[in-house]
Amino acid sequence: MRELMKIAQQYEDTNYGMEDSACELYKKYSLETTCGRKFYEQIEDDILLQILKEKAEKLGHSPSQKEVFWVWRDYIKERFQKWPYALQAAGLSKSAGKGGKTLSKFRKEQKEYEALLETVKEKAKTLCRIPHPQELPEVSCQIAKYAKSWGQVILEAGIDETFFQKYAVYKVEDLEEIDVQALEEVQELAGQLHRVPFKEELSKETKQRLLEKFGSYRNALYQIGMEPSKRRNPFHTTELDGEIPENKKTHQRDSRHCYYQVLNIDSQTREDLDALYEIWKETGEMPERKKVNSELRKRLQKNCGSWSNALYQLQYRIEKEER
Repeated sequence: MRELMKIAQQYEDTNYGMEDSACELYKKYSLETTCGRKFYEQIEDDILLQILKEKAEKLGHSPSQKEVFWVWRDYIKERFQKWPYALQAAGLSKSAGKGGKTLSKFRKEQKEYEALLETVKEKAKTLCRIPHPQELPEVSCQIAKYAKSWGQVILEAGIDETFFQKYAVYKVEDLEEIDVQALEEVQELAGQLHRVPFKEELSKETKQRLLEKFGSYRNALYQIGMEPSKRRNPFHTTELDGEIPENKKTHQRDSRHCYYQVLNIDSQTREDLDALYEIWKETGEMPERKKVNSELRKRLQKNCGSWSNALYQLQYRIEKEER
């Protein structure tokens, strides 16, 4: 390792020895040789990423491929598939080379982006749900420089179920009779729907009482061991490069576009989900829709609301058994 690092620093020509198969350097380190391949396989990701980081510090910008010694260059491309992927993994700008973004500018922008993400996270904590960009107009305008969609913002801010479990739910004591009745109404409706009801499906009085007592619908559900439905790919199509029309739907309330746990599963559906589980155990992969028996697929789509939600039941079971 040290020998290769010394050689890489010694020669200004980053392609030195790359085409000379008779060269000792080529024999020992090229991916085209048995010896070189063996050496490569012993190197951890962190080592290769550190090479990129140190080169970036020296150059003052993300290194382009031609600015990295060919052995390291080949190893990095082999490991990370594409050069921009490697730069991103190293925490560097994907804009590489002398004409790219300077390291100092990239770090300044990263700091600004992280601050904007924190603002979005704080809003999510306050609302106990994913905020819409219209609820953070100044932030959504500024953050458009760094993200293509609000869905990307939510993903990179880490606003998921684990986030809400940590920041948005807590046990409420000393419930009044009216609070108990409101929670029972939710449970009764859930039994009818075979899923947790949307907040909008509750009576106005019940919804108001739950919000007043528990602060959010999510926290009300937490009291009775339930979780709200999850929208698939929330706001993934909400771009940040223009205004959102007033008549555009901001939240999809159709259960076909949500993930939710199916409640009161009947014996047939349970058998069908067991069949999916067996497929997963045999293949180690989530079953593909087109490869599943058509009758089984149709029943699951009907009883789980969608094929995607049927797979969500399977994923939920897998995760539960792995805990």
